[in-house]
Amino acid sequence: MYPFFSVVIPTYNRADLILETLNTVFTQTYPHFEIIVVDNCSTDNTEELLLPLHDKGKIIYIRHERNFERGKSRNTGMSNAKGDFLTFLDSDDFMSDNCLQDAADYIVAHPAKKVFQNKYDLVNDRREQIYAFPFPPLDNQYLALCSGNFISCIGGFIHREIYTKVRFNEDPKMVGSEDYEVWFDVLAGYTMGRIDRVNCSIREHPNRSVHNGVYENLAYQKAYLLKKISKDPILFDKFGKYSNRLNASFLLQQAIVLKQLKQDFKALNMLILAVWTDFSIISTRRFFGVTYNIIKK
Repeated sequence: MYPFFSVVIPTYNRADLILETLNTVFTQTYPHFEIIVVDNCSTDNTEELLLPLHDKGKIIYIRHERNFERGKSRNTGMSNAKGDFLTFLDSDDFMSDNCLQDAADYIVAHPAKKVFQNKYDLVNDRREQIYAFPFPPLDNQYLALCSGNFISCIGGFIHREIYTKVRFNEDPKMVGSEDYEVWFDVLAGYTMGRIDRVNCSIREHPNRSVHNGVYENLAYQKAYLLKKISKDPILFDKFGKYSNRLNASFLLQQAIVLKQLKQDFKALNMLILAVWTDFSIISTRRFFGVTYNIIKK
């Protein structure tokens, strides 16, 4: 009747933002949850801010002895979670007040569902929407995932049956795609569900990890995932036929990064290579969005 949620929040040097993030969890209309904050050995005053909340029982605060990457932090959070379901929230992002209530209602209405998501958007510091992310239909979840990481690490909910088994890759060169890899493992065995409502928000700000080199190893990550799928019989059965789409999807991401680096000619070549790799990608909304961003002044 009342599912219990674990909200896992990895953090590193977000003392200026994390209290706002936590307040969006504290004000949930649904009361049955725990918050696990895993601090990656922050060098600012994060610990000073969060220890009083831990002492009051409002959060569970775990501090790593050194700065691992966020995959390690999420693994630590999952290892300490007690929830029937678990969800992730980055320490600069937001939940809507009804996020967990809607999730609880969804669980009651779909008792067999072990993994689902709500939608999320991109907002500014005032929580005004900057961008509404497109979400693919779920009639073919394997093609949808190979077309891009539409689940990310915000708004996704996984049952204890899942989060006690899966683990994030802690290889530093996988940062930026460590969550993407996990969803391949999850969706290979479970059918994805969705709450058709924006209940989480990613905050846009200059210090977001996506603006600070998190995607510098995309070629390595692409090769790693393609190899993993080709060698794992279960993954290959579900995703193998969409390997070209996965390859092309990474190429689109590389094109975006090159555009941000003001390497327009290389970005255009990467876009062309994506089409060459999987021509059908031109029918996707993501392709048109990437193309627009590359050719605009």
